[in-house]
Amino acid sequence: MKFHRHLISIFLFYIIIHSVSAQEVSVGIQHSHFDTLITKWNTKDTNYIRTFPDKFIVTLGQSYREYDFTFSQLMSTDTLGWGAPQLKAGTNWSPGVSIDFDKISLSFGLGKSEATDDQIHKYGTTTHKAVNLSFSAYRFRVESSYRNYKGFYYPNSRMYDTLAFDSTGVFLQNPSMNVRSLRVKTIFIFNKKHFSYSSAYYNTQRQLKSAGSFLLLNNIYQNLLTTDSSFIPSSAQSLFLEYGKLNYFKVSGISIGPGYSYNLVLWKTLYANATFTSGLDFQHRTIKTSQGSEPADYWKVGVANDFRIAIGLNGKRWFYSITGRYDINKYNSNQIKVTTTYFAGDINLGYRFRAPHGKFVHKMKANRWYQMM
Repeated sequence: MKFHRHLISIFLFYIIIHSVSAQEVSVGIQHSHFDTLITKWNTKDTNYIRTFPDKFIVTLGQSYREYDFTFSQLMSTDTLGWGAPQLKAGTNWSPGVSIDFDKISLSFGLGKSEATDDQIHKYGTTTHKAVNLSFSAYRFRVESSYRNYKGFYYPNSRMYDTLAFDSTGVFLQNPSMNVRSLRVKTIFIFNKKHFSYSSAYYNTQRQLKSAGSFLLLNNIYQNLLTTDSSFIPSSAQSLFLEYGKLNYFKVSGISIGPGYSYNLVLWKTLYANATFTSGLDFQHRTIKTSQGSEPADYWKVGVANDFRIAIGLNGKRWFYSITGRYDINKYNSNQIKVTTTYFAGDINLGYRFRAPHGKFVHKMKANRWYQMM
């Protein structure tokens, strides 16, 4: 009897072990099949795209920036146009550097060109900082950015103080105005096999034949505008009623929408790109005044648009490019409208160096999380 019980126990143990082994094999096959599909979906056609996984890429550039804000009131009759003051950052050309290796890109500004005493007297002083970090993960391109500007002037100053402007030529200035922007953008590229977004704007890849792709974009961001007293010139504050002393404007939001990008390539080296995206923008807005009131704290749906262009020469080692980006956001309500416009133009010259192949690089590339990028 004991013998039969031992035999039954051994048989059940064998069945359990066999079942577990079969499950492990099944899970292994599923993982292998999943990994195979990921590889198939994200494999690039080498006739269209060349990658540089073993290159250390350094890019030097000159950047031109325009950062404009318009505050428009919608409550009072405004026959003279006083109810739409504009503010503009004084920073124009500034140098920068970008460092790329395999899938990761880091860029940052190196300050700005020195302004003359006459320019400082006329426009005031604008200081700014900018840092960008981006990377690729399968069909996704993730771009994160931080920028901070302090010191703005009013391009339509003559409207608010005609005599002073005509006699001195000096613009009204708001030196305490500070603008901080944080953004993480995710771009899903449908045609990853034939189209390289990175080749046009980061030069980490090389597009060999013309191709385009539909895009799906998502933005998570926060824009914060502050100043000591008010964004509105004193002579126009009465038109803005309770918003006349507006000195705090914060927008946190998330947007999603479609887009399209196309690379035109000639002789495998000369290229031009155009990219357009548009989407719904779900925003939380907070507005405060220097008098202590908080006239607005609510959610709103808006629209965000982005247009980019690039042209350049992308060779095996050297590359040269000119890029431009135009962002416009409108924050509308029944009382006021805030419009932000950001233009960025860059002239870049870069070279792809042979990267060192030390233990750290091998360990990094062997890391499973890094391989998922």
